[in-house]
Amino acid sequence: MGTAALVTEPPVIDGHLDDVAWIEAPILSGFVQREPVEGDPVSERTEVRLVYDVSALYVGAWMFVDDRATIVVGETRRDASLANTDAFAMVIDTYLDRQNGFVFGTTPAGIEFDGQVTRDGQGAGTGGGRRQQAGSGGGFNRNWDGAWEVATSTDENGWYAELRIPFDTLRYFEGGAQTWGLNFTRSIRIRNERSVWSPIPRQFTMFRVSLAGTLTDFEAPNRKIFTVTPYVLGDVSRDYTRESAASGDGTIGGEAKIGLTQSLTLDLTANTDFAQVEVDDVQVNLTRFPLFFPEKRPFFLENAGSFSVGSPRSAELFFSRRIGLSGGESVPIQAGARLTG
Repeated sequence: MGTAALVTEPPVIDGHLDDVAWIEAPILSGFVQREPVEGDPVSERTEVRLVYDVSALYVGAWMFVDDRATIVVGETRRDASLANTDAFAMVIDTYLDRQNGFVFGTTPAGIEFDGQVTRDGQGAGTGGGRRQQAGSGGGFNRNWDGAWEVATSTDENGWYAELRIPFDTLRYFEGGAQTWGLNFTRSIRIRNERSVWSPIPRQFTMFRVSLAGTLTDFEAPNRKIFTVTPYVLGDVSRDYTRESAASGDGTIGGEAKIGLTQSLTLDLTANTDFAQVEVDDVQVNLTRFPLFFPEKRPFFLENAGSFSVGSPRSAELFFSRRIGLSGGESVPIQAGARLTG
């Protein structure tokens, strides 16, 4: 069980954990191995502190090492695999339903790794699987990208991570006193060691939120969600073989996210260009069965796990990537609305 301290002056997210806010915050330690020897003491000490203010939850993590040269930095792209590098990650079960949660992680390179856990993480990998396989139906949706900040630093004693997670990025019942599920994990790549704050058997991953600890004795504000993401797209063309004048075309559209209540979120879209998202990974299909591409469009990612019915990638009864397609051809979507919660 852990708690977070209320601060009036929040820490600066720079990766250096020397802010006044961290001094009196309770220390969460006592990590134990999940791999290679389940339940054994860890080889390196890890400490985590939590503080909060009216707008965000702040996480400070101290990953101590005996030899700075053993730190494995890894890739620098967002949502890069945490399997082959030193890493720190946390899972937050804001509804305390022991089924769903949010994951935030980073490496010594300071990357942002995030996603949503559904169905107690059943079917999820270790965070090192291919992104194209990380759909919402697999227990962990790595294509969800939240708005948060992270910074890291390194010195002769280890490496450090500082996270700021706005309450507006999370989803929970209502403001006031909170009790959330919580767990932390740390990877030490050179020893193939993975440790956790709340013990988890080695056959499971940190996404097993039913085995997480709890975060109590802190308060969160009532959420006020209202975001608008507009876009403007234009093009100009000219046929020089016919010596014709240049012609142009343009369109506008966008998306909006509105928090109707503390647990209901309304997503709206108008004339949206769904092509303005991360490109899909290339796949080669040598079978008669259709390929599976996970949902990456932000409009469909809010609470995507609520629509996961059936076996992932084999008998999914609802697959949002088919929306906007007919016979392999794209169909313009003039408007849409989506209510989840």
